[in-house]
Amino acid sequence: MELKDKIILNSGETLIEISHKTKGPVGETDIYKYKIINSMGDVVGYVDHTDHTSIKGFHRTQSAIQYDINNKVIIDIHW
Repeated sequence: MELKDKIILNSGETLIEISHKTKGPVGETDIYKYKIINSMGDVVGYVDHTDHTSIKGFHRTQSAIQYDINNKVIIDIHW
């Protein structure tokens, strides 16, 4: 399942990646930051997405926190 399937985007809103970094001894954690823009090009929110693959067992977990423009949490989900 994709990130877009987990968060709430209103009609005309789009995710734009603004940063990406890795953490861990072998880069097993990817951390992405997105902004949400509306059809007018205005920023209406943000999403922090973490994608982790464990070194032992290669078990993958993800999480996403979606904020509105005032930094109020809309969604905090883990899968």
